[in-house]
Amino acid sequence: MIIRPKQQLRTNKIGLHIYFKVLCALVLFVLVSCTHTPSLTNKVISPVTTKQTHILLVNTNRSIARYQIAETAFMKTLTGSSINAVDLGQDQQPIDTLQDLLNKQHYDAVYCIGAKALGSIDYIDPDMPVIFSSVLNWRRFNAQKNYYGIASEVAPEAQLTWFKYFFPKIKKIGVLYSSDNQKLLLDTSTSAKKLAIQLVTKKVTRDSQLASEAKALLAQVDALWLISDPVVLASTQNAEMLFKVANKKRIPIFAYNSFFVDMGAALSITADRPTTGRQAALMTKSVLNEAKNEQSVQFPAGSSITLNLDKTEDYGVELNEDALDSVDIIVNK
Repeated sequence: MIIRPKQQLRTNKIGLHIYFKVLCALVLFVLVSCTHTPSLTNKVISPVTTKQTHILLVNTNRSIARYQIAETAFMKTLTGSSINAVDLGQDQQPIDTLQDLLNKQHYDAVYCIGAKALGSIDYIDPDMPVIFSSVLNWRRFNAQKNYYGIASEVAPEAQLTWFKYFFPKIKKIGVLYSSDNQKLLLDTSTSAKKLAIQLVTKKVTRDSQLASEAKALLAQVDALWLISDPVVLASTQNAEMLFKVANKKRIPIFAYNSFFVDMGAALSITADRPTTGRQAALMTKSVLNEAKNEQSVQFPAGSSITLNLDKTEDYGVELNEDALDSVDIIVNK
């Protein structure tokens, strides 16, 4: 990614009359101070003490790169806190492990990375703030008391904007969704219209419907947009089936995570992993400071773009070459 920083220098000018007024005031202050200086010998200045916060960091599996990156960024940002990090990667009884930790020590907050970590903490339901990231079904916790987090994908409006920038000729984008994402698509439809994109949607209520709905949808659109949906992407088999059907029809797939590029996605707009960890740390600070959070779940502030040039060329999709400067990773054999 090419970053072109811009810097503006501004010079503030102070009028001469204001300068003399300030100077006079300063002289007067010095004279008054000299005439009466209070004794400081009996005053004791107490140092300001700040209570150290204790955070329990629960990682689903530290050996997974994206989880490790989020943990490292989180800990670097919260340098003033005492953080106890636990890895559930090989733990067969994560709930018992976490319950023992919570019984032994008081924690001010818990940070969960990944679904296993969050699911285990959710089962215990501790009486403290829970912050999470890297959880695909994060919407289930959106309105849950004391739960705060960073969504697993970039904001839908931002994704659509990138799609349009890379592929300006694409007009109809298909979306398969369940009831969990119905509100999201209603909110996104306004943004799509502004970008001259028509969203063609198909609601899926059960696994058995997916194949037939996908085939019907792909016949009507220029591209398929994969969103994080617990029914549509309930299994790896579901995802593999969608890519197989789309490939047969030569329909490009736009995805919210770079691991779909290995399956054949033409473009992915992925949440930037270090930024996600830092953002979770800042949210933790905000929650512990009892600051008002307008949204309990925030979309990631940064993104990483992967372009599968092989797929776009194979399908004959017209690409805006100016957009190549924005790509972080290009897949090209």
